Amino acid sequence: VEIARDQNKALLLLFTGDWIPLCQRFNEGILQTETFLQEVSEHFILVRLNFPEDNKLPPALGAQNQLLKDAYRVRGYPAIVLTDDEGKPFGLNGFQPITAELYAQQILEMYRQGKESASMRASAQDLSGVAKAEKLISGIPDLPGNLAARYFADEMKAVIAADPEDTLGKTAPYHALLDAAEYSKEMHLLAKDSRWVKMIELTDTYIEERNLEGGMLQKALPNKSSVQDRMGSLRGRIESLLQVVDLDADSPYGVEAQRQLDALRKEKLREEGEEP
Repeated sequence: VEIARDQNKALLLLFTGDWIPLCQRFNEGILQTETFLQEVSEHFILVRLNFPEDNKLPPALGAQNQLLKDAYRVRGYPAIVLTDDEGKPFGLNGFQPITAELYAQQILEMYRQGKESASMRASAQDLSGVAKAEKLISGIPDLPGNLAARYFADEMKAVIAADPEDTLGKTAPYHALLDAAEYSKEMHLLAKDSRWVKMIELTDTYIEERNLEGGMLQKALPNKSSVQDRMGSLRGRIESLLQVVDLDADSPYGVEAQRQLDALRKEKLREEGEEP
């Protein structure tokens, strides 16, 4: 961050596992090529965060890498997170089977969009009302899940305050994202202390108070199922997975829930000495 600020550059964070074939292919075919490095290093400080297969890293380095992985909700490797010099993300990417030149162009386009978004947020400071809200909306990066709400909560709250009549239609979706970000934060803190029962209670309260249904409910239930798995509550886990499937068996959440149910059934049959 200090180097990025001194050189007026953004940050490119690479989350990788050197032992993973896809990460190796990504590294050799794109990231370490002269074409990519020359193009991208002009605008970015490049940071490599490695997660070895045996998890053996010096304690301070391991803690740093895990902190950043949690902060940006990285779920797999390889993953690239682009941030400004304050650590606020504006772009995400991963491996793609394209040339190093094309990949560099993608990163540079994200950089351009990130600079444009920052400019929009800055120009909103001199405005008020709906005009301010419009600028701020344009300045909030398009990030998946509640990641935008984690890093641009102040901007979202400012949009809601500047547009009390909700003429831009952002009040409800922004409230939902802010609530989801707060829920995710609380769940993460509880997980660190293995407070599984509290995590179940928090999830049930989150679902009930917001009257979640359809896709939003289907998205929340896997959290509950995951906690029930860690608690060793097989019946509870199966009930949650069945509820996900019943909501929409063809959605990504429904397909994944059915896969887990099938795996549990096969495991049960094997234990009973029957053919799956």
